[in-house]
Amino acid sequence: MKAATSTRRQSWRALRISFILSSLNLSGGVQAIIEYANRLVARGHTITLVVPRGTMDAAVAATLDGRVQCLESAVSLAGRRNLFTNLRLAFSLARSVPASDLVVATHTPTTLSSLLAVHLLRRGAGVWLFMDYAQMFAGRAAERWLLRNALRWHRLAITISHATAAELARYAPGRIEVAGLGISNLANLHPVYVHARPQARSLFYLGDNRPRKGLADFLRAAELVCAQAPDIQVVVASKDPCVLETNVPVTFHLKPDAAQLALLFQSCSVFVSASWAEGLGNPPLEAMACAAPVVMTETGGSRDYAVDGENCLLVPPQQPERLADAILRVLNDPALAARLSAAGPATAARFDWDIVMDRLETALLEAVA
Repeated sequence: MKAATSTRRQSWRALRISFILSSLNLSGGVQAIIEYANRLVARGHTITLVVPRGTMDAAVAATLDGRVQCLESAVSLAGRRNLFTNLRLAFSLARSVPASDLVVATHTPTTLSSLLAVHLLRRGAGVWLFMDYAQMFAGRAAERWLLRNALRWHRLAITISHATAAELARYAPGRIEVAGLGISNLANLHPVYVHARPQARSLFYLGDNRPRKGLADFLRAAELVCAQAPDIQVVVASKDPCVLETNVPVTFHLKPDAAQLALLFQSCSVFVSASWAEGLGNPPLEAMACAAPVVMTETGGSRDYAVDGENCLLVPPQQPERLADAILRVLNDPALAARLSAAGPATAARFDWDIVMDRLETALLEAVA
């Protein structure tokens, strides 16, 4: 390990890196970019985030290291999007990118801006930070074309999981490296094993109203569970207000802070993730860090950490009946719940930000070598 670190430092140089974002609003992808940016600037690199005008959430921006520069494009997101407005925004974002060693697209729609910034405006070499998956762009022909072709005009793609790397490799030739993601706020996410959890039983879901996040599937599964176990409490947390169409009582938490979120992970009987697909899927990992028994759907990215029967129960997506059966198995089998709880923290410990950043920094340095 020391030799590898020594080699990395010998080839090290300070880079000017510009990330192009679709917005600086709260999302899992934006939180990942903020972690990358903060940790890269702490390692001595110059980091700039470029976002569309009017999409910079003040609370999210406040989590950035003060050394990270944020630039807004001259053009804002149009209320009604079409080919012309998309091209106009893409060019405005590209023009806002300063002279850089690397220009990083962070969301498939921003690969058009990186194309313009790199090949037309000569702002730097192109890298694609790929955190997406095909289900994001159902019915969106332009984005699906970019998804299948954008690797061709980037020097390198960096992905957050082996599943996203495999998906991208199916579309176009190019170099792909897996950097991964770490788990943030680990200071708050200490384990509370099942024997020390509250006697009142509860299910906890963290997500939002987008269909692919599976909230409706979770609520249907919760109804089936409550029909057999009426004492179960149902808890939902989200960054956005949610429509909760269900006949069971739900306790809803809007934008819980890090400490509140940790307490929800640490007090539930089962954490449930019902997503249809994920690039990786951090909420189940955060639940595992807190030793919550996890029931989750097989999402692609989950293959990097989820092992059915060892650290979670896995079910196919969009099958709430199967989800309910798995939840009831955990609720009715204390030995199973204890086994899943015990395995979670060791799984989460593999997702260390320092290791992720070593991989990311090495790939970025090689991209400019």
